[in-house]
Amino acid sequence: MKKIVLYRNNYIGPEILGHLMVFEDNSIGGSRLVFECKTIELEWKNNAANVSCVPMGFYTIKFEWSPKFNMNLWELKGVPGRSEAKIHVANYYTEIQGCIAVGDMHTKLNSDPYPDVRNSRNTLERLHNVMDGTTSSTIQIIGKT
Repeated sequence: MKKIVLYRNNYIGPEILGHLMVFEDNSIGGSRLVFECKTIELEWKNNAANVSCVPMGFYTIKFEWSPKFNMNLWELKGVPGRSEAKIHVANYYTEIQGCIAVGDMHTKLNSDPYPDVRNSRNTLERLHNVMDGTTSSTIQIIGKT
């Protein structure tokens, strides 16, 4: 089974930067790292829908169709008071509404003072490829909220 861990490690103004890792169980009872990338989320605003990151914790995630994005995406389930929290394409914190965006590195892409994530679309495709065939898993979000 493959499991996702998101480690939030940099809190900068309106955004949170993090590191997402996918681990795969191996036959001897451990796990190995099979994928990693960078993330960007909105700052903590008491879990308010569309303006806050989700609380840290342990969630089931499902790979399912998103009419808004017109593609299958990973959606976090069981987030208290929230729905539609997804892992999707976005380069800037202004493009997310309480979701998680992935990219291959944190860097400056625009003129605001905050770091962004680069190559979001390609990184999301790589995440989907590494989760190949998996339709349900877990994500553990670590860090302060």
